[in-house]
Amino acid sequence: MARILLQVPVDASREDVYRALTKKAGVTAWWSSRTTGPSGEGSVMKVSFPDAPITFDFRVEEVFPPERVGWRCLAGPPEWIGTGITFDISAQDGTTNVLFTHDGWKTTKKSFPFIAYSWAQILPRLKAFAESGRRQPFFDF
Repeated sequence: MARILLQVPVDASREDVYRALTKKAGVTAWWSSRTTGPSGEGSVMKVSFPDAPITFDFRVEEVFPPERVGWRCLAGPPEWIGTGITFDISAQDGTTNVLFTHDGWKTTKKSFPFIAYSWAQILPRLKAFAESGRRQPFFDF
């Protein structure tokens, strides 16, 4: 199974990063402005993207405040279904680090390179929101 792995240093508290990942107001501020949820462990978050005819649905599977958030893809493009996304949030030397993992990809063909590149562009929005509180979703309707 293939894995996308990225680390982002964030000049904000672990709690601020955690809220940006676990609250609707957070996810809509950095990822997609058309998101329902999340609302706690076991909830389903639905994310819409421009030009996508379906939502990407994620079950919130792991919530360990303020250290880890995990989502499992339930619906979306076939290659996404069953993949897992985790955000491991740690503090070191006064900096908060977010280790992002999107794993469970069956192949590195098709959309995998594009998705890896996309996450590398989206995660700086998470960083900027956690640091400043300013909304700037990557996908804004």
